[in-house]
Amino acid sequence: MRSLMATLYDVFATTAIITHIWTVIIAFTHGGFLAGIVSLFLPFLAELFWMFKMFGINNGYAIVALIHLILSVFFFFSHRN
Repeated sequence: MRSLMATLYDVFATTAIITHIWTVIIAFTHGGFLAGIVSLFLPFLAELFWMFKMFGINNGYAIVALIHLILSVFFFFSHRN
């Protein structure tokens, strides 16, 4: 079970990096330079903000960001135990 969780976490980490790059690109294009820089350094808050902002505009991104936010909370609490 431990190796399965480690593998799932590795996949999650890789896709989370890709999602964060997607978030930064959205922030630069829709919010400007300052929003892009802030989003670059605050990944969880930026993905939360842009997820809500993109619902109805870019639903694909919003769903992927929502899944990653839920999984990040899950992995955070599962790692603590």
